[in-house]
Amino acid sequence: MGSNRRTFHLPERQPQLIDIIDITDDSDSDATIDNDPDKGLSIGHNPRRRDDPEAHTINSAQEGFNQDDYLTDEAYERLIRNWHGNPPEAIPIIDERPARRVLDEVCLGGIVYTPGQSFELYNGTFIRVQNILQGAAGDVYFNGRRLLRTEQHLRTYMPKWPNELVWISNETGDIPFEFVRRIVRIIFTNYCHVDKDSRKQDRPYDLFCRLKEHVGFHCKDTAALEYVSFDEADEGFRHNPMALRQAWRGDTRPFGAATSPPVITLDDDQVTDLTDEGAINHRQYTFGDGFCGAGGVSCGARSAGLRPKWAFDNSPHAVATYRLNFDDTECEGSDVFNFLTNDYEFLKVDVSHGSPPCQTFSPAKTVESANDDANSACIFSCSDIIRKARPRVHTMEETSGLFERHKETMYRVIQDFIETGYSVRWSLLNCVDFGVPQLRKRLVIIASGPGEKLPPFPKPTHGHPSSGLINYNTIGQAISRIPEGAQDHDVEYAFERKRNARRRAPFDANQQARTVTCGGGENNYHPSGERGFTNREFACLQTFPVRYRFGAREVRKQIGNAVPPKLAEAMYRAIKESLRQTDEKEMRAARVISR
Repeated sequence: MGSNRRTFHLPERQPQLIDIIDITDDSDSDATIDNDPDKGLSIGHNPRRRDDPEAHTINSAQEGFNQDDYLTDEAYERLIRNWHGNPPEAIPIIDERPARRVLDEVCLGGIVYTPGQSFELYNGTFIRVQNILQGAAGDVYFNGRRLLRTEQHLRTYMPKWPNELVWISNETGDIPFEFVRRIVRIIFTNYCHVDKDSRKQDRPYDLFCRLKEHVGFHCKDTAALEYVSFDEADEGFRHNPMALRQAWRGDTRPFGAATSPPVITLDDDQVTDLTDEGAINHRQYTFGDGFCGAGGVSCGARSAGLRPKWAFDNSPHAVATYRLNFDDTECEGSDVFNFLTNDYEFLKVDVSHGSPPCQTFSPAKTVESANDDANSACIFSCSDIIRKARPRVHTMEETSGLFERHKETMYRVIQDFIETGYSVRWSLLNCVDFGVPQLRKRLVIIASGPGEKLPPFPKPTHGHPSSGLINYNTIGQAISRIPEGAQDHDVEYAFERKRNARRRAPFDANQQARTVTCGGGENNYHPSGERGFTNREFACLQTFPVRYRFGAREVRKQIGNAVPPKLAEAMYRAIKESLRQTDEKEMRAARVISR
């Protein structure tokens, strides 16, 4: 008895869905239809089940593995790079596949298949059909949204909800008809609180999808897990974003809860009569800064047009510095848990931020500290902040070591956000791309609440001369702007400290500094080689304004701990624009309804 062997790649470029399967179709095999209402409708040629050891083999390019093998992140990334660089001939390349005709519907085995149907595949994954395709030989393929059970997802940031699927948004491979096991019912909804979804409770046998994952293959340090949008949800299961927001955080003032100072004209010294558009432009989104330190994040947020409302830190020296620069912001000397005992009306802000102590997770950390346990506990406190302050958007900034060396901890933080109803995006950003004269990578997490669009990361503003962007900022540019007699710029003291130390080699100032740390940073010294940097020079390397004031104690530690204001400014400009787009869209819709 002869057989034909066909190799299918199902699907492409996703660790949870990768399955290169050799299916042997016996000529004697019978097509089957299973009409069990509890199981769904099974169709197709019914190849041998996955638990049959002779049914298929799993192969890979350059990286061998067997069925049910666990791949580390590093091994998976190597595997993906190898496939992209030297794809095996057995794996079809989507860009080079033969032309296929799009069908409105197709009838196979007496069953009509149409776009909008959902199938379970023999490898246990799912597809919501968007297109039906037919090849030159008459073979039929399905293309659409690829899904996976949350309980089968390998990454620990995914909540393991029963009968819940996650849409893998950048899976676009075509699925041969032969690999379809049965028709199922999948409901896409933008309701983001599973435990409160009464419609799910009324449908115990249906599958629900409310999460969408996107993994950045071209930028492996970027990923997002977000709730399905209103437009992506199914008719009858769509929830108005404004209603979701209202249920979560109460009344929300469009374009920000704060009013900026009135505009005074030069002609008549009268307050300008603002139109609706003018009033919008003179509102500000409120901002709360957790673990504020010296105020680097608040400095950048203020430059982006946000209004800092509150801040807290348990360092009295950092609080003193913060209050020098933000006299209209309530800054408390407190730990996070005591601060969150404030009432909701005080805590409520449009945008909040948290930069918990990160020394425990730093790539440079080699020695355990007595504060490690307390710092590790603080890393999870940002979920407490969003549950108490209920911001429209929350951001978090951490050392790159949390991403590179402590991923399970990072994933637990992300899962906390998701389970609270927030969509999450995370990435490693290089500060030098945003005007900071340092080669400094930071982990940035952006989370958006119920009813909100997930803001994008800012696009780089600086680059190499051939990039078309502003040239990278340099040490020389940063420190040359400091005027004589500037605060914290005691050049004589810097020379005095180096007088008895060994001389260092001078270097060209037309380059970036190493990462500025609490102690200044390894090999960070003045380009002359004759002295170290002053505190003001370190502050300028961190992109604090020259006029920014620091308290009397622990100045260098505060500067090294700070988030560079230019990085924060770029981040909040992108977030502000996203919020404005949402508010403008909803305002236009409200005007149409009122007519």
